[in-house]
Amino acid sequence: AVSVQLNTCLVQKYDPQMEDALRQWIQEVTGRVIPRNFMEGLKDGVILCELINILQPGSVPRINQPGLNWHKLENITSFIRAISDYGLKPHDIFEANDLFEDMNHTQVQCTLIALAGMVSFDLDYKRNCPTDLKSVA
Repeated sequence: AVSVQLNTCLVQKYDPQMEDALRQWIQEVTGRVIPRNFMEGLKDGVILCELINILQPGSVPRINQPGLNWHKLENITSFIRAISDYGLKPHDIFEANDLFEDMNHTQVQCTLIALAGMVSFDLDYKRNCPTDLKSVA
């Protein structure tokens, strides 16, 4: 059901309401505050790496503090590798430049929806998945 939703998601525009639900979920899971500009807040990859490390401890052994662009890109790439290992299908995962170069925020959003959908099946984290995201799975 998640893949079907993602295929639909790809042809739709970026959903600000879903952004709010994703922001709430990520903030609840990580304890981090995401700035008003959601994608800009994720662009250095730090919060994304922290998120997957909470869902799957040790997934990203080293998170670079933002500074140089290659540190940010390395964080995003580490997150992508970790969510793939976590079980997301390749067609559900955004490419690093979709976020880093602002090329496809819709695909980034779809990946986060798919991740939240997977987490909603994990009893330990089900409470952290907003109702809006549970319906996606």
